[in-house]
Amino acid sequence: MKIILVRHGRPDENDATSPGDPPLNPEGRRQAEAISALLSLEAVGRIVASPLRRARQTAEPLAQRLNLAIDTIDGWAEADRFGARYRSVETLRSLGNEEWQRFLTDPIRYLGGDPDRFQIEVLGALAEVARGGHAKQTVAVFTHGMPINVVLSRALKLNGFVHFLPGYGSITRLRVRSDGEVAIISINESGHHALAARDL
Repeated sequence: MKIILVRHGRPDENDATSPGDPPLNPEGRRQAEAISALLSLEAVGRIVASPLRRARQTAEPLAQRLNLAIDTIDGWAEADRFGARYRSVETLRSLGNEEWQRFLTDPIRYLGGDPDRFQIEVLGALAEVARGGHAKQTVAVFTHGMPINVVLSRALKLNGFVHFLPGYGSITRLRVRSDGEVAIISINESGHHALAARDL
């Protein structure tokens, strides 16, 4: 099975109505359209998304193009899903080196989650997707930076969680074997955004 992990587009950090679960901003919506244009050319047979708004809104253009439903799986949510306010990596860095180091030292707890439980939930979500399809199926999963890190860290047998910085609207491609082993095809593809900007 091929699984395409898509990090959501850029959200609106200044959204006043739902700061903990913000919608996409205009750049994020453009990123969602670029993802849709690329993945609509591939044999995507199922679309899965985190329950958070920014992930679902990123999935919607592709779902509309392919006339597919969006299946929600809670385990693909970000560690900050119950937080009061979404903060991007750029914002966290701007808070100063001490705060940034606190985040890097224990990112899941920093965002309000429990590392062990978070890892179990993400890997459980991956297993759920793998169980729900067949060997030749391609599934697009719209998720977040930390779940992508968990999957890649497990596949590469790395300690800790934060080894990669998936860009907004980036694509990471996996192949999941029948025994559950994960092979990495690509990490953090982002060329589709440049192509989309050129075509405007």
